[in-house]
Amino acid sequence: MTPLEVVAAVISAAGGSAVIVAGLAAWLGKLWLDRITNLNKLLGDIDVDLRKRRIEVYADIWKLTSVLPKWPKDQNVSYEQLLTFSQALRSWYFERGGMYLSRTTHSKAYSPLQDALKSVLSSGKSGKLSESDYDTVRDRCSFLRTCLAGDIESRREGLDPKS
Repeated sequence: MTPLEVVAAVISAAGGSAVIVAGLAAWLGKLWLDRITNLNKLLGDIDVDLRKRRIEVYADIWKLTSVLPKWPKDQNVSYEQLLTFSQALRSWYFERGGMYLSRTTHSKAYSPLQDALKSVLSSGKSGKLSESDYDTVRDRCSFLRTCLAGDIESRREGLDPKS
């Protein structure tokens, strides 16, 4: 075999391997692309379903927090009503919607609200709620609603009517 034939054989052998490797790489690439596409579709379907379920159960807890409105303040809210409110939140959590709370909403909003209620109620006061206690719990309710809205992405910017 001449040196030219040896070089041609080596190039031919390397080229044939390159074609096989390229074909295998293309096949594996398509396989992974299909799997990633299917996974993204599945995750998208899960996200849509979770959002729908959250909207349904979050409406209930949203209504519960109306016990302490900002505008106008309810001057007649009592410590006894706060206890009933805390119990209603607990019932909602275990019977209806707690499993739908995002980790952030649970740890930064729901739990701190219940902790604030526990703190306010542990004083043993009764009758009309003090302004300070009202504001403390109302602020926690407001933050919970903000987090709930974030979980369902309902506070996205709308279209500017001027444009």
